[in-house]
This record gives sequence, C-alpha cells and structure tokens, in this order.
Amino acid sequence: MRQLFVSLFFIFYFAILTANVSYAAGDINVLKAREAYDKENATALAELANQLKAEKHILAPYAQYWLMMLQLDAMDNERIEAFLAQYEDYGFAQRLRDAYLRKLGKQQNWAQFNQEFSRYQSIDNTAVECLAAEAKELEQSNSHLLAAKYLWLSEHDQPSDCDALFDKMQAAGVIDEEAVWQRFRMASAKNKISLAKAILKRSNDYQTKQQSMLGSAYQSPENFLKKSLTSFKTRFGREASLYALIQLAKKDTWQAVAAFKKIESQFNADEKSYFYAMAGMHSAKRHEPEAQTLFEKSNVLTMNDEQVSWYARAALRVSDWTQLLAIINQMKPELAEEARWRYWKARALIALKKDNKQAVDLLVNLGVERHYYGWLAQGELKKYTPPTLLEYKPTEKEIAYVASLDGVKRAKVLLDLDLRWEGKLEWKNVIKSFDDKQLLAAAYFANQQSWYDLAINTADDTRGAHDFSVRYLMPYKTLMTKAAQQQAIDGTWVHGIARQESRFMHYAKSHAGAAGVMQLMPTTARWAAKKAGVNGYKGSMIHDLGTNITIGTYYLAHTLEVMNGNKIMATAGYNAGPGRAKRWLAPQPLEGAIYAETIPFDETRVYVQRVMANMYMYKKQTGEARLTLKQLMGNTPAKP
Repeated sequence: MRQLFVSLFFIFYFAILTANVSYAAGDINVLKAREAYDKENATALAELANQLKAEKHILAPYAQYWLMMLQLDAMDNERIEAFLAQYEDYGFAQRLRDAYLRKLGKQQNWAQFNQEFSRYQSIDNTAVECLAAEAKELEQSNSHLLAAKYLWLSEHDQPSDCDALFDKMQAAGVIDEEAVWQRFRMASAKNKISLAKAILKRSNDYQTKQQSMLGSAYQSPENFLKKSLTSFKTRFGREASLYALIQLAKKDTWQAVAAFKKIESQFNADEKSYFYAMAGMHSAKRHEPEAQTLFEKSNVLTMNDEQVSWYARAALRVSDWTQLLAIINQMKPELAEEARWRYWKARALIALKKDNKQAVDLLVNLGVERHYYGWLAQGELKKYTPPTLLEYKPTEKEIAYVASLDGVKRAKVLLDLDLRWEGKLEWKNVIKSFDDKQLLAAAYFANQQSWYDLAINTADDTRGAHDFSVRYLMPYKTLMTKAAQQQAIDGTWVHGIARQESRFMHYAKSHAGAAGVMQLMPTTARWAAKKAGVNGYKGSMIHDLGTNITIGTYYLAHTLEVMNGNKIMATAGYNAGPGRAKRWLAPQPLEGAIYAETIPFDETRVYVQRVMANMYMYKKQTGEARLTLKQLMGNTPAKP
C-alpha cells in the first residue's frame, strides 16, 4: 500500500512540475517536504519543516507531522503528546495517535496507552484494537479476551501487534482447538495458504511436516487426494483433504464431488456439511443447476454469510421462490435484515401469494431508504406515493461558514497541491460531526471548488435533508450529452457510469491502471481512440477530459452493440469484460435485477446495481423518469 501511495504521489508531483503550474515558494517547499518524507530523508525534511514553520505556512504542521512519523520510535513520548495536543483538530491527528498507540503497546506502557486510547477516534485499525484488548485484559479480567475473539476469527492476516493477545487468548482457552480450525477454514476458503499455514502452528497436534503437506494440497489437489498423503484419523488430515477437495470444486464441481464420494465415510457430519456448502457456493457462482442439490446436503444454520447468500441466489436464479423464502427465513437476523434480502423476501412472498401485508410492509419500509433496493421496492408497490423528502438548499452564509473553517482552508491548499490523500483526510475530519444542513453546505462548497468526488460523497451522507442535484452531479452535462448523442447512447447511462467510475474526477486512477472520468484501461483507450477517430492519440491524453469522454462513450456504445442493446449486460461488460457478461446469462430470460443479483463477482454486482440506480436518478433529475428502476433494468435474453 505504501509503495502504491508513493508511486501515485510521484505521478502527481511530476505532473505538477511538468505542467508549469505557478506555486509560491512555501507551497513548493511543502511538495519537497512530502517528497523527502516518501524518500525517508529525515535531514532534508527537518530543514524544510523549519523553513515552513518560519514562514508560518498553513501546512507547516504537516511537515512536522511527516518528520515525527519518520522519527517516532526514537522520539520522547512527552514530545509526541504535546504535538498531538497542539494539533488535535488536524486531519493527521488520529493517524499519528494510531502510530503512537502502537509504539506504547510495543513498550508495554499500558497506563499511558489507556490514557491516550481514551482520546482515540477509531479508524478501523486492527493493530490498535488488539492492543486495546490486551490492555483491558491486564487491567480487568479474562472476560475481555472472550469479547476480543472476533479479532481472531478473521480471514485476514492480522498484524504482529495481535500476536501477544492471541497467545494470551490461547492460554486462557478462548482460542481453543475448534477456534484454530474455524479460522483455518476461513483462511483456506479464501485461498490464503500462507495464513492457513501460520494458523496451523497453533493446533495442539501441529507437526512441521504439515506445512509441506498443505502446500501439496494447494499445488496439486488431485495428487494429494490420490496419494492419500495424510491420515483421516487426525483433524489435520481431514481438514487438509477438505481443502484439496474445495480446490477441485473451484474448477470442476463433479470432479470434486466424485473425489469426495470415495472418502465421504471418513468425515463427520459437520465436515460433510462444510464440503457441500463450499461446493454449492462455487457451483452457484458458475450458475450450475446442480448448486441447489449440493446446498441441500448441507446445514443452512452452519453456513457462513457468503455460503447462505449464494444458496439464496441459486434459488433466485431459477425463480424457486419457495426455496428462496425458506433460505431467507433461516438466515442469521443481521444478514436477513440487509436491504437485499428484505427486498427479495418481499418478492418471494408476492410471487407465492403469501402474507401480502408482510410483503407490503417490507416494501414500504424499504421504499423510504435512499438506495438501489429502496428504489426497486418503490416500483413494486401499486398506487404508491413516495415519501416527501425534506429538500434543503444551503444559504450563501452557510456555504461561507464552511469555507471559513481552518480545516477546510487546509484541505483546499492540500488539494490545490494535488496532495489528495491528506486533503481528503482533512475534509473528512472537518465534516465528521456535521448535521445534514452543514453537510449540504459543505457539498455545495466542494462543488464550487470542482471537488466533485467530495461533493457527491458528502451529499450522500445526509439522512434527513437531501439535495439530489448535488448528490447526482452532472458537471460535464453538455460535453457528456453531446458525446452520448454522437454515439447514439443514453446520456443518463453515461453519467451513471462516470459517477460510479470516478465521481467525475478527470485525474482518477484505479489500482488496476484505469484512468480518467470514464476509467479506461490504457490498452482499451488506445483501441477505442483509433476506432473513434481521435487523431494523434498518446497515452498521456487519457486524462484529457474531452478525449476521455469521447473514447469512453465510444467504448460504451461498442459494448452496448456487442450486447445487442442490453444496457445491464453492457454495464457488466464495461466493468468485467463483455465475455463474462455473456457467460452470466441463464438458459432462460432473466429479469435484469435477478441477473444483476447473481453476478458472481462482488465488485461487478455492486457496480451494475449502482450504475443502474445512478441512471434512474439522473433520469428523474432530467425529467425522463417514466419507468421504474425494475423496468429500466429490463430483462436479459436466454443464453444462446
């Protein structure tokens, strides 16, 4: 992550230097200070920090913060605390406190840790959570170790700061043998083989040779199972075999099932249930009709959220409403209460003509929520009048107040210098306690500054008062509408794509390398530029607003043509590739919402749903909303 951030910083820094942008000497020193920090050049950074302090530059504390982060381990705790007290309201304060708490944990300075932790505003840092749990255990009792068990039961590789806590939890019996194997399954299910090997070491029956044996199950599951490399009498032997079987199931359902049948008698009921749940999940993601049969051999009550969700999707895919309703009714309450499953439960009740009042209540309650499933729910209700929302337009005075805040002033300088990570941190710090009216004033200010991503995201946070014109901005409406008309595609669809892809920020760049407002991959951009007749196209032009929109709308039109005019498939194809979008078709026509719900890639599923919701809201904004969201999504054809 740090390497990625450094590389992105240099891209921005290089762009600043080569664009001949005029900056004051102090601003240049800020950029130099950031560069010195990235290069871990404490000597140069210290000199620049002193210069900025002498100049009383608004970002001088940032240079001091960067220097402190480089020298934190060697620095006196009193100096760190004094700095935190002085700059408590800065965006970096919690990041520094986060690092300081980890330092105190390493020092086993629990008294000071607890004092500093009382000022900590969580930024979802597992290392600090582990240290806090360790501090509580020392201060109070082992009951706090049990409360921290969720930190162990994670599919993620936890930081080394958690090791001491996990040792204490294991010594106290909180991490027992069953908990070891529970986490082993969580890691192996996500194919995190290194983590699975590390977890093995906490088993009571751990042997060094198990490392290479598990590696064999990972490298060649067929050979591992054929050679019977381990004994089924041990827990490791059965779990390693299950891992090999599930590796097979990821590629070929029936090869895995056939291999399992040969040794099924060696497993207990829980292990059999686990195999069938995993095999069913992978089968369901491939949209195989056998998925439901496999799930039926498992116990719904022992399935994790992902497994039971795919069980429900397998039933939904074939419109088995009876089975879908039964599955949702057996979900854990927190999962069943998700908007997704409340909506599909209502749909199942309607399809089965059961308990119409419950279905209507579910839909009415969903209908007041401002998201994809809420808008789908509204379309299901006959003679439904959507709730009147409190619309609010901030006054010039309210917007000016936001602009006057010190944190916003710092954010503006940071964003003007393309130090976007720090700028966004300042912005989030400022608005974290805002009410709806203040959020909308902040969103208006951000829009005035052309910070379209911050404007949209800030307006998205309101709960009681709304302004959908800023939540669904159209900053390049003329340009995008014209480009859409030239390609004979729907301009609101183009806006829906751009809002989801980049929030209309022309310099946006994804981890995968997609760039610009329309988030085009370099190879796709070159191909589309040639086809669209963009003369003299160069890779650097991908961030040019007009060029990006021109070639992006061309590629959208091309994808739509490949999908025979089906927008929901074209949207999926734009994100995951046209070939995949076609593979996800069913043997029978599907309702668009069902096609979207059963997309096997989490990212693409959410992407398609949000783009279609965006398009629906843009149509309402432009006065084109004659269809419900469900109607707008239409149907997908049967697979040829």
